[in-house]
Formats: sequence, structure tokens, C-alpha cells
Amino acid sequence: MAELFAKDIMHPRVSLYVKDKGDVVVNKLLVNYPALPVVNDDREVVGIVSEYEVLDALKEHRTIHEFSAESIMSCGHAAHSGVCTEPLTISLNTPIEDVAMTFYEKRVSILPVVDDEKKLIGIIARKNIIVAMAEHDFWPQAQFRKRAA
Repeated sequence: MAELFAKDIMHPRVSLYVKDKGDVVVNKLLVNYPALPVVNDDREVVGIVSEYEVLDALKEHRTIHEFSAESIMSCGHAAHSGVCTEPLTISLNTPIEDVAMTFYEKRVSILPVVDDEKKLIGIIARKNIIVAMAEHDFWPQAQFRKRAA
């Protein structure tokens, strides 16, 4: 694969604030991402809210006035239970191969990209990987021939 990193395919910072109320959460999830990272006052990722968390709130008969990003967020992966102490994130210089493998292994829909201080700087969705694959010269022609042989 081409030498691409998370910083090459990420979307600039899109997030939910930890205190965002339900109506704000729902409106922000109308963007082209099925989930968004939740950040605190210091822009540190503290969790993730996906469409599933909103559906869970609905299943619990909660209205948009009865939840906040903080009350429904998860760590972003299936192993999460209880309070989120280590949300799933990647760094700017994570190779695209590792980003793709994280999506595959963790079965997540987005990955927050953080700097060395763990502050949110962007997000990557699975679709960003697909778009990167469609870019011209993503795989050199020689690699196609090698795989076909």
C-alpha cells in the first residue's frame, strides 16, 4: 500500500462536547458520520457516541431532553462496560494499514485522531479508507501484477 497515515485521510475535528444535550447530539449525528468523539473542556477524547447509543436511549424510553453526550457515550468498542477510562483513539502517524486493521478488529465505525497530548485533531471513518483506496496510485501497478500472478 502507499505510504499514507491517519493525518493524510482524517477529517478535521468534528466532535460532541461532553455536556451537549440530546437535541444537540442528534443534530450533530446528522453529519456523514455514524458516530462522533466526545471531548471535554481540554479537547481530550473521553468517549464516543454512535447512532446505537442514541437508539439505546430511545429503547429506554428517554427523550432527547433526558440524555446528554456524557450520559450515553461509550469507549467506542464492544468490550466497553461502565465508565470509559481509555476511549479508542489513534495517532496522527498511524499507518493506514494499521487504521484499516483497527477498524476490522475492533468493529468500530469511526476512530478519533489525537495528538501527542491526547487532544482531538480529527476523525477517520471507514469510508475515508475506501476513498483513500480509490485515489489514483494508491497501489502501484507493480503490486497489482504481483498479486495476479
